[in-house]
Amino acid sequence: MIRHLLKPFLCLATLALTTCAPDRSAAPPAPHTITQVSVINALMVGRYDGLMPIPELLRHGDFGVGTLDHLDGELTILDGKAYQVRGDGKVAAVPPDRSTPFAVITPFSEDGNFPCQQVPTLEALDAHLDDALPQKNNFVAIRIDGRFDSITLRSVHRQEPPYKPLAEVAKSQSMWTHTTKTGTMIGIRSPAWVAGLNVPGYHWHFLTDDRTIGGHVLDCKFAQARVKFAVCPDWLLKLDPSPAFNAEDLGQDLRREVKRVESSRGGERD
Repeated sequence: MIRHLLKPFLCLATLALTTCAPDRSAAPPAPHTITQVSVINALMVGRYDGLMPIPELLRHGDFGVGTLDHLDGELTILDGKAYQVRGDGKVAAVPPDRSTPFAVITPFSEDGNFPCQQVPTLEALDAHLDDALPQKNNFVAIRIDGRFDSITLRSVHRQEPPYKPLAEVAKSQSMWTHTTKTGTMIGIRSPAWVAGLNVPGYHWHFLTDDRTIGGHVLDCKFAQARVKFAVCPDWLLKLDPSPAFNAEDLGQDLRREVKRVESSRGGERD
């Protein structure tokens, strides 16, 4: 059963942590639950100020994707740790004083796994997973571990107010293609009905095993990898209660812009 929790929240916390790790004294997150911070249309119109501190985000899970305050690169949560891929491509652990304006996270609780072979493109991978995972109206968290013959990644540089819409920022994204890298694709598949709230379909990030290369995935190729998945029928949505958020027109149809931003190849760089 999908649980919609739309009660606004206000993150007012004093962070006395020295590392960006979840609070072990808090109640463990519910398995098979997606927790989402804000909605994709808010990010599309340029609402990049942080809403949830990273330590609080990690109390909701150990696997996910998003971005950081000021749209400062790509945020990836893997094995309970938060990583930032900056606009210059460098990967760093996220310090506890950072926050996120948009993120999707879950406590990864594996429901099954299977091998995946001879994938020539990201589009082919998505199609294969659509066939293998028929739960089209639930969220699905997907982890793919393997050796990637080729993987094309992107990130964006930190933004400062007044913020531009995401479609404008994406025009100056940085992009890299790497070959023969061993690592993990971190994916969230959202159902089609979330348009305006999340990214319908697949949202992929990547990290190498040594945590030196990562980013938002635009394309990939691999001969063999293993897919692990977790079906998430419960959905917890955290919204911004501020007057500015409530003054935004978030009901506009931005599906075309979201698709363009998620798949844009832009100008490739070394």
